[in-house]
Amino acid sequence: MADGPQLPRAAWRVTLDGTDLTERLAPRLVSLTLRETRGDEADQVDIVVTDHDGKLTIPPTGVTLTVELGWERGSGLPLGLIDKGTFLVDEVKFRGPPDQLTIRARAADFTDALKKRRERAFVGKTLSVILNAIAADNKLTAQVHDRLKSKIIPALGAGAMSDAALLKALGRRFDAVATIKKSRLIFAPIGLSETASGKPLPAATIDRTDTAGSFDYGRNERDNIKGVEAVWHNRATGKRETVSVGEGGSSKATRLRQVYATRADAEAAAQAEYNRKARAQAKLSLTLALGRPDYSPDTAVTLTGFKAEINAQKWLCAELTHTMDGTGGLATALQLESALTPHR
Repeated sequence: MADGPQLPRAAWRVTLDGTDLTERLAPRLVSLTLRETRGDEADQVDIVVTDHDGKLTIPPTGVTLTVELGWERGSGLPLGLIDKGTFLVDEVKFRGPPDQLTIRARAADFTDALKKRRERAFVGKTLSVILNAIAADNKLTAQVHDRLKSKIIPALGAGAMSDAALLKALGRRFDAVATIKKSRLIFAPIGLSETASGKPLPAATIDRTDTAGSFDYGRNERDNIKGVEAVWHNRATGKRETVSVGEGGSSKATRLRQVYATRADAEAAAQAEYNRKARAQAKLSLTLALGRPDYSPDTAVTLTGFKAEINAQKWLCAELTHTMDGTGGLATALQLESALTPHR
């Protein structure tokens, strides 16, 4: 007799400074929530466990957690555990009754050193040089996408700025993911659905029947821009010139305030702003009843079973929140945005 569909059951593993705590915590687990973002914010995990018998010890801050999530069984689900990264415990709460312990940890790679102000100055350097310098100073390995490695920054600095702030500024300047995961400084264009090494991320197809509860879709006509204009100073002629992406000169065109040093710099800034405005035109949030920890930020998503307008839209995953409960359930909440990024 053939085996029938299997009742899904999620799996997880948590280690604390190298010691596996899964079996000890499993009977006590109330929830495990992991939030993943593609921006400069650190990924965050919250573990809530019951202390009904008073036998738990409150862990110190500064210890390291590793978290894995996945499915133990379930038809049509990817089985096995997926490494979701290493986290540093920075907050602990104990409350009751009933007595519960909450452990909050953030991505361990976002260290205090990244927040420390440094005097840096880069003139005429490529992104590859700049990001490798930042990575080396923070004991990381830079992984810069090929499309961005050779981009030149006319001038960066002087003045004290933290490396975290610098990464955020560079990410906005080039509309790129600028984050740190698993001891790697990752810098890659948003919307390509590729890793920093250029490998494509697996795409996702989600039907409305896969969702749990409500969803929320919105289209914002205010961000339906026709183009973006940026001004740069031509040193050869002493004049200011304008570059545009999309339909420059349109009444709906956005004009950037900053005056850029080179044409290439102005074009990059205009393209980045155009991309951000394009992605903001439509957004949708939903929750998958059967979570998918194999999805990640910047995953390309195709939707089916919704309105034709929603199904026709190309979508991009901006943020994910995975929630595990003590009964073996695992759900994933997705924040999606329109994937209207034009060709770069």
